[in-house]
Amino acid sequence: MKLLRNITGFRFALSPIAADNRSRREKLVEIIKYANSNTPFYKGKYSALLNSEKELTDEEFFYAFSHLPIVEKQDLKNNNEAFKSDHLKDKIDLLEDGQTLNWSDFLKRALIKKNFYTTISTGGSSGNPTFRWVDNHDANIFAQSFLHSFKLNGWKQGESFVAYYPLKSYFTSIYADHAKNLNRFFGFTMVPFEKITKESVENLLETLKNTDATLLVIFPCVLQRVAEIMKKEGIEPFENLPYINVSGEFFLDCSKKFIQKMFPDSDIQCTYGAVEFGEIAHQSTMSSFDYNVFCEYVYIEQGPNNSMLVTAYKQKAFPLIRYKIEDMGQIINNEDGTQNIKSLEGKNDDYLIGADDYMYFASFFNNFVNELNKALNSPIINFMIRHGIEKDDNKSYLQLNFVLEKAGKEEKIKEAALESLKEVFANFDKIEVNFHDHFDHDYTRKFKIIGRDDGLNEVVGGYYQRKAS
Repeated sequence: MKLLRNITGFRFALSPIAADNRSRREKLVEIIKYANSNTPFYKGKYSALLNSEKELTDEEFFYAFSHLPIVEKQDLKNNNEAFKSDHLKDKIDLLEDGQTLNWSDFLKRALIKKNFYTTISTGGSSGNPTFRWVDNHDANIFAQSFLHSFKLNGWKQGESFVAYYPLKSYFTSIYADHAKNLNRFFGFTMVPFEKITKESVENLLETLKNTDATLLVIFPCVLQRVAEIMKKEGIEPFENLPYINVSGEFFLDCSKKFIQKMFPDSDIQCTYGAVEFGEIAHQSTMSSFDYNVFCEYVYIEQGPNNSMLVTAYKQKAFPLIRYKIEDMGQIINNEDGTQNIKSLEGKNDDYLIGADDYMYFASFFNNFVNELNKALNSPIINFMIRHGIEKDDNKSYLQLNFVLEKAGKEEKIKEAALESLKEVFANFDKIEVNFHDHFDHDYTRKFKIIGRDDGLNEVVGGYYQRKAS
């Protein structure tokens, strides 16, 4: 079976996406026409543009496109059914009474008949996610976007890969229950965890060995905790794992440097995406903050308030046109039609206001930690900021929280940190410096470098299953 996979690829290879050499304008016109005719939320909204489109120059067309309505997550909450295209009405819901199907029915609907639709929960910055819908076609687009990012990381079709996700994430349990079949058919193994412990880390490392995996797919904060436990428990660095793919959170340089000690042979790269679209960009340099956009999948525009607007070319079950992703990044449009995202920060509202009224984002604190490490021989392996208002005295506080590889430099770090930041953030009533063995975290929530209070307001996308209506 392994030899067969190495020669032919996976037993059930996903349908590849056909090459599309059309212009950006042609691809945009196609999805606009489709949504205007087939999706209740959009029906008729684009008729005026489509009626005049052939008379417009490219400059006029993109000017008109840039003035089409922006769709926000609240629109998905308020009008979720209206984003479902009409052709989903004839398909079977993979969730019956809010429960996932058994394995045989799941395979029959998803891989043989391919006549299903289902929902995936988005992340919830307010704690309450909404949902997007996929059918076989859109699910394949999602899967291909992930495989594309894996390939950019170095992974090759036919090689095994392992994902390490919270047990209660969407479909994680059914993937884990049928790990042998999924590995046999696709080379994919899901390793779930309820808590990250020595035992769960050893199970992960053993699975990587037993499946001959070349790639580990994981969240940055989860990978950080895995590396911390390996160091603390005396687990030997894990060798001969070529690739690690991380996404979903800001990735500090100090974390990556520490993790690299525990996975010395791994090329750790970052992918950027959203549950609404799948993966849409992959890091372009050694930096974790600059990305090449997947231009065959999406078109991205600079949006208001440091946001980004994404239009998916190929997703038709639940089309999203000019959808606002509230992440901060600079969109670069190249002459050859490709796009880049520079200085991707994460959430555009994850920042601190300084005494100068300037907004300080995660990259500022990444550089701040880098300077401390440079001066003190790299003792810091993780960092986060928490801020808020004390309930008892109504005074503002700023907490600088550090995790060190080993004890001994706490006082020097405290002194240097306060000296560096006390004037920048003199608008806070008090600044505290705390040291931790590790950061306790609910891994169904996004880990934020900068967070108000406990910083746990945002649910990881894909965590919630839709309940029966």
